[in-house]
Amino acid sequence: MELRLNLGEQEFVIEHTIIEPFENNIKAALTVVEIRQYLVQSLTGQLPGPMYYVLQVPKDVSLPRGEVKRVRALKKVAEWIHSSTQIMYERNTLLSLPIDCHGIPISLYCFPDDSVKDELSCINCTVELLRWRNGIEVGRKPGFVQTVLDYPEDLESYRAERIRRAFADKFPKLAKCRADGARTVLVLESQDTAHTRFDLIGNQLPALLAEQTYLPDEIFLVESNMKLWWAYPMKYGKDHWPKVGMPQWNGPIYHPDNPPTADLPKWYRDAFQLDEFCKPYLSREWVPAVYKEDELEDLTNTSQ
Repeated sequence: MELRLNLGEQEFVIEHTIIEPFENNIKAALTVVEIRQYLVQSLTGQLPGPMYYVLQVPKDVSLPRGEVKRVRALKKVAEWIHSSTQIMYERNTLLSLPIDCHGIPISLYCFPDDSVKDELSCINCTVELLRWRNGIEVGRKPGFVQTVLDYPEDLESYRAERIRRAFADKFPKLAKCRADGARTVLVLESQDTAHTRFDLIGNQLPALLAEQTYLPDEIFLVESNMKLWWAYPMKYGKDHWPKVGMPQWNGPIYHPDNPPTADLPKWYRDAFQLDEFCKPYLSREWVPAVYKEDELEDLTNTSQ
Protein backbone atom coordinates (compact mmCIF):
# COMPACT_ATOMS: atom_id res chain seq x y z
CA MET A 1 0.00 0.00 0.00
CA GLU A 2 1.24 3.50 -0.78
CA LEU A 3 -0.20 5.07 2.35
CA ARG A 4 -2.00 3.82 5.48
CA LEU A 5 -3.15 6.18 8.18
CA ASN A 6 -5.71 6.52 10.95
CA LEU A 7 -8.15 9.41 11.22
CA GLY A 8 -9.78 9.00 14.60
CA GLU A 9 -10.74 5.35 14.90
CA GLN A 10 -11.00 4.78 11.14
CA GLU A 11 -8.07 3.38 9.17
CA PHE A 12 -7.63 4.66 5.61
CA VAL A 13 -5.67 2.94 2.86
CA ILE A 14 -4.71 5.04 -0.18
CA GLU A 15 -3.45 3.88 -3.57
CA HIS A 16 -2.30 6.28 -6.31
CA THR A 17 -1.65 6.02 -10.03
CA ILE A 18 -1.09 8.41 -12.94
CA ILE A 19 -3.73 8.33 -15.68
CA GLU A 20 -2.49 8.93 -19.23
CA PRO A 21 -4.62 9.68 -22.30
CA PHE A 22 -3.19 6.49 -23.79
CA GLU A 23 -0.65 3.86 -22.85
CA ASN A 24 2.92 5.22 -22.72
CA ASN A 25 1.78 8.80 -23.32
CA ILE A 26 4.42 10.15 -20.92
CA LYS A 27 7.18 8.26 -22.75
CA ALA A 28 5.95 9.55 -26.13
CA ALA A 29 5.72 13.12 -24.82
CA LEU A 30 9.30 12.98 -23.50
CA THR A 31 10.47 11.67 -26.88
CA VAL A 32 8.72 14.56 -28.63
CA VAL A 33 10.45 17.02 -26.29
CA GLU A 34 13.83 15.47 -27.13
CA ILE A 35 13.11 15.72 -30.87
CA ARG A 36 11.89 19.31 -30.49
CA GLN A 37 15.01 20.41 -28.62
CA TYR A 38 17.32 18.84 -31.18
CA LEU A 39 15.48 20.41 -34.11
CA VAL A 40 15.53 23.87 -32.52
CA GLN A 41 19.29 23.61 -32.06
CA SER A 42 20.06 22.18 -35.50
CA LEU A 43 17.51 23.86 -37.79
CA THR A 44 17.09 27.39 -36.42
CA GLY A 45 17.95 29.77 -39.24
CA GLN A 46 18.34 26.89 -41.72
CA LEU A 47 14.79 26.65 -43.13
CA PRO A 48 13.11 28.79 -45.80
CA GLY A 49 11.28 31.83 -44.42
CA PRO A 50 8.93 33.49 -43.81
CA MET A 51 7.27 30.08 -43.54
CA TYR A 52 6.47 28.37 -40.25
CA TYR A 53 6.43 24.58 -39.81
CA VAL A 54 4.83 22.03 -37.50
CA LEU A 55 6.08 18.44 -37.29
CA GLN A 56 3.27 16.12 -36.16
CA VAL A 57 4.53 12.96 -34.46
CA PRO A 58 2.20 10.02 -33.58
CA LYS A 59 1.94 8.21 -30.25
CA ASP A 60 4.11 5.26 -31.31
CA VAL A 61 7.21 7.42 -31.83
CA SER A 62 10.42 6.05 -30.34
CA LEU A 63 14.14 6.69 -30.43
CA PRO A 64 16.80 3.96 -30.34
CA ARG A 65 18.72 3.26 -27.16
CA GLY A 66 22.22 4.54 -26.78
CA GLU A 67 23.47 8.09 -27.18
CA VAL A 68 25.20 7.55 -30.53
CA LYS A 69 22.17 5.85 -32.12
CA ARG A 70 19.78 8.50 -30.76
CA VAL A 71 21.83 11.37 -32.15
CA ARG A 72 22.07 9.58 -35.50
CA ALA A 73 18.28 9.13 -35.58
CA LEU A 74 17.66 12.76 -34.66
CA LYS A 75 20.06 13.90 -37.36
CA LYS A 76 18.09 11.88 -39.95
CA VAL A 77 14.86 13.56 -38.80
CA ALA A 78 16.47 16.98 -39.22
CA GLU A 79 17.76 16.06 -42.68
CA TRP A 80 14.29 14.87 -43.73
CA ILE A 81 12.72 18.12 -42.51
CA HIS A 82 15.30 20.18 -44.35
CA SER A 83 14.68 18.34 -47.63
CA SER A 84 10.89 18.41 -47.16
CA THR A 85 10.82 22.16 -46.60
CA GLN A 86 12.84 22.58 -49.78
CA ILE A 87 10.36 20.42 -51.70
CA MET A 88 7.45 22.58 -50.51
CA TYR A 89 9.39 25.75 -51.26
CA GLU A 90 10.13 24.69 -54.83
CA ARG A 91 6.64 23.50 -55.73
CA ASN A 92 5.10 26.58 -54.06
CA THR A 93 1.66 24.95 -53.98
CA LEU A 94 -1.23 26.75 -52.36
CA LEU A 95 -3.75 24.23 -51.11
CA SER A 96 -7.40 25.19 -51.58
CA LEU A 97 -8.65 27.36 -48.74
CA PRO A 98 -12.19 27.46 -47.32
CA ILE A 99 -14.45 30.30 -48.41
CA ASP A 100 -16.41 32.48 -46.00
CA CYS A 101 -20.06 33.47 -46.44
CA HIS A 102 -19.05 36.38 -48.69
CA GLY A 103 -17.03 34.19 -51.05
CA ILE A 104 -13.70 35.47 -49.73
CA PRO A 105 -10.91 32.95 -48.93
CA ILE A 106 -10.24 32.66 -45.21
CA SER A 107 -6.91 34.18 -44.19
CA LEU A 108 -3.84 32.07 -44.84
CA TYR A 109 -2.73 32.01 -41.23
CA CYS A 110 -5.69 29.83 -40.23
CA PHE A 111 -4.60 26.78 -42.20
CA PRO A 112 -1.38 25.17 -43.42
CA ASP A 113 -0.95 25.63 -47.16
CA ASP A 114 1.23 22.58 -47.82
CA SER A 115 2.50 19.40 -46.16
CA VAL A 116 4.76 16.39 -46.60
CA LYS A 117 4.03 13.01 -45.04
CA ASP A 118 6.51 10.15 -44.83
CA GLU A 119 7.51 7.10 -42.83
CA LEU A 120 10.73 7.59 -40.88
CA SER A 121 12.26 4.29 -39.85
CA CYS A 122 14.76 6.11 -37.65
CA ILE A 123 11.96 6.92 -35.17
CA ASN A 124 9.64 4.00 -36.10
CA CYS A 125 6.61 6.00 -37.22
CA THR A 126 4.96 8.06 -39.95
CA VAL A 127 5.22 11.82 -39.48
CA GLU A 128 3.75 14.82 -41.24
CA LEU A 129 5.34 18.22 -41.71
CA LEU A 130 2.86 21.09 -42.11
CA ARG A 131 3.72 24.51 -43.49
CA TRP A 132 2.17 27.93 -42.92
CA ARG A 133 3.11 30.52 -45.55
CA ASN A 134 3.81 33.30 -43.04
CA GLY A 135 5.05 32.65 -39.51
CA ILE A 136 4.52 36.27 -38.47
CA GLU A 137 0.76 35.96 -39.10
CA VAL A 138 0.50 33.12 -36.57
CA GLY A 139 2.84 34.76 -34.08
CA ARG A 140 5.75 32.42 -34.82
CA LYS A 141 9.34 33.01 -35.80
CA PRO A 142 9.76 32.64 -39.57
CA GLY A 143 11.63 29.49 -40.52
CA PHE A 144 10.90 27.89 -37.14
CA VAL A 145 9.73 24.27 -36.80
CA GLN A 146 7.54 23.19 -33.88
CA THR A 147 7.24 19.52 -32.90
CA VAL A 148 3.94 18.29 -31.45
CA LEU A 149 2.46 14.98 -30.40
CA ASP A 150 -0.41 14.02 -32.71
CA TYR A 151 -3.06 12.41 -30.47
CA PRO A 152 -5.10 9.49 -31.87
CA GLU A 153 -8.62 10.25 -33.08
CA ASP A 154 -10.26 7.56 -30.91
CA LEU A 155 -8.75 8.97 -27.74
CA GLU A 156 -11.78 8.05 -25.59
CA SER A 157 -11.25 4.32 -26.07
CA TYR A 158 -7.51 4.63 -25.38
CA ARG A 159 -8.25 6.57 -22.20
CA ALA A 160 -10.80 3.96 -21.08
CA GLU A 161 -8.29 1.15 -21.54
CA ARG A 162 -5.73 3.05 -19.46
CA ILE A 163 -8.27 3.53 -16.64
CA ARG A 164 -9.24 -0.16 -16.79
CA ARG A 165 -5.59 -1.12 -16.35
CA ALA A 166 -5.35 1.18 -13.33
CA PHE A 167 -8.45 -0.44 -11.81
CA ALA A 168 -7.09 -3.93 -12.49
CA ASP A 169 -3.82 -3.05 -10.80
CA LYS A 170 -5.16 -1.17 -7.76
CA PHE A 171 -8.60 -2.59 -6.92
CA PRO A 172 -7.42 -6.07 -5.76
CA LYS A 173 -4.95 -4.46 -3.33
CA LEU A 174 -7.63 -2.20 -1.91
CA ALA A 175 -10.14 -5.06 -1.65
CA LYS A 176 -7.82 -6.96 0.70
CA CYS A 177 -7.55 -3.92 2.96
CA ARG A 178 -11.32 -3.41 2.94
CA ALA A 179 -11.67 -6.95 4.30
CA ASP A 180 -9.53 -5.85 7.27
CA GLY A 181 -11.88 -2.95 8.01
CA ALA A 182 -10.01 -0.10 6.30
CA ARG A 183 -11.72 2.58 4.23
CA THR A 184 -10.19 2.40 0.77
CA VAL A 185 -9.25 5.35 -1.44
CA LEU A 186 -7.94 5.46 -5.01
CA VAL A 187 -6.26 8.67 -6.21
CA LEU A 188 -6.00 9.12 -9.98
CA GLU A 189 -3.47 11.76 -11.02
CA SER A 190 -3.74 13.67 -14.30
CA GLN A 191 -0.79 15.59 -15.67
CA ASP A 192 -2.53 16.41 -18.96
CA THR A 193 -5.70 18.39 -18.32
CA ALA A 194 -6.30 18.82 -22.04
CA HIS A 195 -6.95 15.09 -22.47
CA THR A 196 -7.51 13.62 -18.98
CA ARG A 197 -9.29 16.43 -17.14
CA PHE A 198 -12.00 15.74 -14.55
CA ASP A 199 -15.03 15.90 -16.84
CA LEU A 200 -13.51 13.57 -19.45
CA ILE A 201 -12.64 11.00 -16.79
CA GLY A 202 -15.94 11.50 -14.98
CA ASN A 203 -18.07 10.97 -18.07
CA GLN A 204 -16.44 7.57 -18.64
CA LEU A 205 -16.51 6.58 -14.97
CA PRO A 206 -20.05 5.06 -14.71
CA ALA A 207 -19.51 2.51 -17.49
CA LEU A 208 -16.03 1.61 -16.23
CA LEU A 209 -17.18 1.18 -12.62
CA ALA A 210 -20.08 -1.01 -13.76
CA GLU A 211 -17.54 -3.49 -15.15
CA GLN A 212 -15.95 -4.05 -11.72
CA THR A 213 -16.92 -6.49 -8.99
CA TYR A 214 -15.17 -4.48 -6.25
CA LEU A 215 -15.19 -0.69 -5.88
CA PRO A 216 -13.14 1.40 -3.44
CA ASP A 217 -15.00 3.64 -1.01
CA GLU A 218 -13.61 6.83 -2.50
CA ILE A 219 -12.02 7.87 -5.80
CA PHE A 220 -10.37 11.24 -6.40
CA LEU A 221 -8.88 12.82 -9.50
CA VAL A 222 -5.97 15.20 -8.87
CA GLU A 223 -4.93 17.56 -11.67
CA SER A 224 -1.27 18.27 -10.93
CA ASN A 225 0.12 19.87 -14.07
CA MET A 226 0.07 23.43 -12.69
CA LYS A 227 1.11 25.28 -9.54
CA LEU A 228 -2.43 24.87 -8.18
CA TRP A 229 -3.47 21.24 -7.72
CA TRP A 230 -7.20 20.51 -8.03
CA ALA A 231 -8.55 17.43 -6.21
CA TYR A 232 -11.97 16.35 -7.51
CA PRO A 233 -14.10 13.80 -5.63
CA MET A 234 -15.15 11.29 -8.30
CA LYS A 235 -16.73 8.64 -6.06
CA TYR A 236 -17.87 8.79 -2.45
CA GLY A 237 -19.64 5.77 -1.00
CA LYS A 238 -22.28 4.66 -3.50
CA ASP A 239 -22.45 8.00 -5.31
CA HIS A 240 -20.19 9.05 -8.13
CA TRP A 241 -19.90 11.80 -10.66
CA PRO A 242 -21.65 12.60 -12.99
CA LYS A 243 -24.59 11.13 -11.08
CA VAL A 244 -24.23 13.78 -8.35
CA GLY A 245 -23.59 16.62 -10.80
CA MET A 246 -20.38 18.50 -11.40
CA PRO A 247 -19.54 21.93 -12.83
CA GLN A 248 -19.10 22.33 -16.54
CA TRP A 249 -15.55 22.70 -17.85
CA ASN A 250 -14.38 26.26 -17.15
CA GLY A 251 -17.61 26.91 -15.21
CA PRO A 252 -17.55 28.80 -11.89
CA ILE A 253 -16.82 26.75 -8.77
CA TYR A 254 -17.49 28.16 -5.30
CA HIS A 255 -18.56 26.96 -1.89
CA PRO A 256 -22.37 26.64 -1.59
CA ASP A 257 -22.31 28.65 1.66
CA ASN A 258 -20.34 31.49 0.07
CA PRO A 259 -21.73 32.43 -3.37
CA PRO A 260 -20.29 35.45 -5.23
CA THR A 261 -23.39 37.51 -4.34
CA ALA A 262 -23.18 36.88 -0.56
CA ASP A 263 -22.02 40.44 0.26
CA LEU A 264 -24.67 42.18 -1.85
CA PRO A 265 -27.90 43.50 -0.27
CA LYS A 266 -30.89 41.21 -0.70
CA TRP A 267 -32.95 43.93 -2.40
CA TYR A 268 -30.20 44.34 -4.98
CA ARG A 269 -29.96 40.59 -5.59
CA ASP A 270 -33.73 40.33 -5.94
CA ALA A 271 -33.96 43.31 -8.30
CA PHE A 272 -31.52 41.76 -10.76
CA GLN A 273 -32.37 38.11 -9.93
CA LEU A 274 -28.69 37.49 -9.23
CA ASP A 275 -29.34 34.48 -7.03
CA GLU A 276 -30.83 32.68 -10.03
CA PHE A 277 -27.46 32.97 -11.76
CA CYS A 278 -25.48 31.92 -8.69
CA LYS A 279 -27.01 28.63 -7.70
CA PRO A 280 -24.22 26.42 -6.33
CA TYR A 281 -23.10 23.67 -8.65
CA LEU A 282 -22.04 21.32 -5.89
CA SER A 283 -23.08 20.20 -2.47
CA ARG A 284 -20.43 20.56 0.20
CA GLU A 285 -18.92 17.06 -0.02
CA TRP A 286 -18.38 17.36 -3.80
CA VAL A 287 -16.61 20.71 -3.84
CA PRO A 288 -13.08 20.19 -5.25
CA ALA A 289 -10.16 21.10 -3.02
CA VAL A 290 -7.33 23.33 -4.23
CA TYR A 291 -3.72 23.10 -3.01
CA LYS A 292 -0.58 25.08 -3.77
CA GLU A 293 2.10 22.77 -5.10
CA ASP A 294 4.90 24.29 -2.99
CA GLU A 295 2.87 23.82 0.22
CA LEU A 296 2.25 20.09 -0.20
CA GLU A 297 4.09 17.58 1.95
CA ASP A 298 5.12 14.10 0.83
CA LEU A 299 3.62 11.80 3.48
CA THR A 300 5.04 8.73 1.72
CA ASN A 301 8.64 9.84 2.33
CA THR A 302 9.66 7.49 5.14
CA SER A 303 13.14 8.99 5.43
CA GLN A 304 11.80 12.02 7.29
